[in-house]
Amino acid sequence: MAQSLTSRMSRLAISTRNLFTSSSSAAAAINTTSISKSTSPISISLRSQWIQQQPHHHHLTLRSLSSMPTQTRTIDITNNNSSSDFGATSTLPPLLNSQTDAENFAAFVHANRHYKVKPFILKRRRQKLKTYIGNEKNIRHSPWRMNLVCQFAHGLTVPEALKQLMFCQKVKAPLVAKVIRRTANLADIRDGIQPSQLEVAECFTTHGTHLKRLKIMGRGRSGKKLRRFSHIRLVLREIDFPTKLIESTSINQKRKWLERLEIAREDYEKATVEKEELAELERLAAEVAEKQRKEKEAEETK
Repeated sequence: MAQSLTSRMSRLAISTRNLFTSSSSAAAAINTTSISKSTSPISISLRSQWIQQQPHHHHLTLRSLSSMPTQTRTIDITNNNSSSDFGATSTLPPLLNSQTDAENFAAFVHANRHYKVKPFILKRRRQKLKTYIGNEKNIRHSPWRMNLVCQFAHGLTVPEALKQLMFCQKVKAPLVAKVIRRTANLADIRDGIQPSQLEVAECFTTHGTHLKRLKIMGRGRSGKKLRRFSHIRLVLREIDFPTKLIESTSINQKRKWLERLEIAREDYEKATVEKEELAELERLAAEVAEKQRKEKEAEETK
């Protein structure tokens, strides 16, 4: 996928006009790529109309767009439909229904990277994402030292944050990892969102209730010292993969987010299958218990 994605992005970036103006017998008439500003500020549409449909083979992977038909699709980042995104996000509309759509979207965004998305649009989209708050209070540790560990995990995805904290040589690094795991488990219980679908949006430390103690000094003097306590505030947020692809500035960043999207989709599908199997087992157990209860009542009546 890495080589095919790179070749596709470079082809789109360098020879976009030559790509969309083929004059062979199986050529197609493709409308120019346009960004429609009438429906929404960021309504990126790619309209294509093919005269002759070419057969699709498995060996023609995403190595070049010139050898594959471009399907008609409209990508609207401000759409308000309520349906699941199969691992990308369960709150916003399904822009990336498959890994192929994600790669096409990444290549299209990279080819049109000179178009900038307005910040208020991305902010409005982030406000619709689900967030999960976790905290830990009254930690016997300096808030300045604790904040170093918290800011170390800030901005990372949950699997990456746990991996980095595992090798962080700070005393309270396991405690921060424990808070992240607990909050991610809360997201799984409430909405079925897996850790690979979450990122650390906020992670910082505040002052707790400090204890005043006596400080013995020289020449018969005394002062006061504080036993510092701190609180941790953690906010986990869903990852909006289309927005991440738009904000990525290089091909390598887009490739990394595509790999994370694939992992998140696999985890989401596995968790969905496990939950369906568990629900089926619970239903069967309830039926067996109901049958045993009826048999017991029948025996008592006799």
